[in-house]
Amino acid sequence: MSRAFAVALGSLALAVALVFTAPPAAHAQVTTDIEGHVVNGTAGSDAPFGLTVTLNVFRLGDLQETRDTVAGEDGGFAFRDVPGGEGHGYILSADYGGIVYTYERDYPLPEEPVSLMVYESTDSRDSISVSSHSLVVGGVDPDNQTIEMLELVGLENTGDRSFLADLSQAQVGQMAFLRFSLPQAVTDLDVQSSMRGGTILQVDRGFAMTTPVKPGEHEIAYSFRTTYSAGRLTFDHGLPFGAADFRVLLPEGLGRVSSDGLQEMEPLTLGDRTYQRLEGQDLPAGERVVLKFTDLPQPSLWARARTTATDDSFIVVSIPIALGAWLLALLGYVLLRSRRPAEAAASPADRASAISAIAALDDRFSEGDMVRQEYLRERWELKDRLLTSTESSALEREQPRH
Repeated sequence: MSRAFAVALGSLALAVALVFTAPPAAHAQVTTDIEGHVVNGTAGSDAPFGLTVTLNVFRLGDLQETRDTVAGEDGGFAFRDVPGGEGHGYILSADYGGIVYTYERDYPLPEEPVSLMVYESTDSRDSISVSSHSLVVGGVDPDNQTIEMLELVGLENTGDRSFLADLSQAQVGQMAFLRFSLPQAVTDLDVQSSMRGGTILQVDRGFAMTTPVKPGEHEIAYSFRTTYSAGRLTFDHGLPFGAADFRVLLPEGLGRVSSDGLQEMEPLTLGDRTYQRLEGQDLPAGERVVLKFTDLPQPSLWARARTTATDDSFIVVSIPIALGAWLLALLGYVLLRSRRPAEAAASPADRASAISAIAALDDRFSEGDMVRQEYLRERWELKDRLLTSTESSALEREQPRH
C-alpha cells in the first residue's frame, strides 16, 4: 500500500466517522419543578382549594408557555419539568373573589415551596391610607398659559383584606372607591399604577379608580395639564384619604406656590434641578389644601400677537410618567432621611436604592453600554434584593403589635 493511498484511506475513514457520529448537545435543557400553596392571608379564613393556578413561563421577556393546574384541598399545587435556566422568569396567578393574585420570580426559584397569597375582600376603606403624596410641577407653557403637573401617591392597605370598590354604592353617591383630586379644567390626564385591573371613572373634581387594592404598599402616578390666567392658579386640592406626608415641588424660576395648610421647607435638589418645597404631615382624611400658584410665566408680546403656539414654548421638560414610581421612591427616601435622621430606615432606603439602580441599569442596556448576559445577571440580583426587602417589610407588618 502506497503512502499516498494510506493517507487518502485515513481521510475517508475520518470523514465517514464525522458523518455518522452525532454531534454532542450544546447544552441539555434545564428544567425545574415549581411547588407551592395558595395561602389565604385573611385571619381566620380557610385555605382556598379548587382554585385554578396558572403558570406563565417567560424567557428574556417573551412568553414561552402557559400551564394550568388545580389547587388541592390544602391549597397545594405543583408544576413539573418547567423550562428553566438563565433568562427564565415565572408568574403564578389565581383568581379569587374576582381579584387576580400573582407571584412573580426569576430563575432560580427558592428551594422552599412558594406561597401564592390571596385575601378575602371588603368594600370598607378603613384600612386604606396614603403614606406619601407628592405634587411635582413638570413644566409651564407661557404662550398657552398651561401648566403640567405630576402627582405621585404612595398608597397602603394596612389590613388583611383586599379593598374592592362597590360600584352599586357609587351610583347612589357613596363613593366607595379610590378617588383623587384634580383642578377644574384638565387635559391630557394619564394614570398609571402598580396595581392591576379596574377602570378610571370621571367624578366631580377629579377621577376615581375601581382597581382592587390588595394588602401592602402600592404606587399611583398621574399627570395632567391645566390652565392658568394672569400668572395665577388656585388648586383646591382634596385628600380623600389624607396623607402622612404631603409635599408640593415647584422648579425654581417658574414662580411661587403657597398654602396656609403647608409649611415652607428648605429647597430640595433632585438631579440638576432645585425645587421650592412645601410640606405637611399627618393630614386627616377629607382634608382640603388650597394651593396658590403665583408669578407663573406670562406670554411674550410676540406670543400674544400670534394665533397659535408651538410646542417649543414649554420651559421645563416634563417629567416622564414612566418614572413616577421611581421618583416616588426617591422622594420618599430623600425626604424621610432628611427629616427623621434618628430613625432606622434601612428597608425603605434599600428598596429605593434598588429601584433606582434597576432604572439606571435599564437605561445602560437600552443605550448599548452592556451585553445582554451581564445586564440580565445584574438585573436579577437587583430584583432579588428588591423582593427580599419588600418581603421583609411585609413580614414586619404582620408581626403582632404590643
